[in-house]
Amino acid sequence: MALYAIGDVQGCHFSFLDLLQKIKFKPDRDELIFVGDLVNRGQNSHLFSQWCLANQSNIQTVLGNHDLHLIAIYFDQKKHQKTDTLKKLLNSKQVDHFIEWLIKKPLAILRDDYLVVHAGIHPDWSINKSLKLADKVHLALNKDPANFLSKMYGNQPGYWSDDLKKSLRRRMTINIMTRMRTLNLNFSLNYDFKGKIPKKIDREFYRPWFDFERADKSKQIITGHWSAIGVRKHSYGISIDSGCVWGQKLTAFCLESKKTFKVVANPKDLVN
Repeated sequence: MALYAIGDVQGCHFSFLDLLQKIKFKPDRDELIFVGDLVNRGQNSHLFSQWCLANQSNIQTVLGNHDLHLIAIYFDQKKHQKTDTLKKLLNSKQVDHFIEWLIKKPLAILRDDYLVVHAGIHPDWSINKSLKLADKVHLALNKDPANFLSKMYGNQPGYWSDDLKKSLRRRMTINIMTRMRTLNLNFSLNYDFKGKIPKKIDREFYRPWFDFERADKSKQIITGHWSAIGVRKHSYGISIDSGCVWGQKLTAFCLESKKTFKVVANPKDLVN
């Protein structure tokens, strides 16, 4: 048996099938954990959703920002944007079943010595606190999806505090776990930065979230989300979004061997 973490698929179904061949995936033996962003921007979210539903028994996933965006569109709390590629999925026969499956997924998964989360965790959070915060969001989202999603979006407050009111704690939990790339030196989120690792001069103002001292070093953290930095090992663990949807590569990370496996993006998945 092997356990693999899979980078952001984002509807790149054929690239994903190529990756399964690369790792010699055996569905009766191996398991997959996706780092989120299963859908959107690639051409084939509808096909990948079918694969997920057919292989539920040996896959897990955390929610990413694009997954939450899909759920928000489904519940009429967000509109389909020009850059989205979700219409085939939203108009498919399996969309109800897929949303029912997807919305039940957590923001964080603890497996062996690893915590899997889409974007990252706040440097001040312990692993246990991260899981508890993720669980509170999960319960609230599933209790009343439309109401929760109507309050989910927003950049304020830009910082984490245990003293925030409940709705703002939930929003910040989602922003940290699904949107974060860099933090300002006062630990507020820098939502504007989406490029490569900040240059030395910029580090006087903001840094990658994983450059800050960790409160809890007991587990390694596997993330996706930040495609501009590619596969990157750091003090918190490893980031494995290698930009497949942008014509780069799709990555698998084996939790046992700590080896990475990559395939080049399949042209059938890319938007012209």
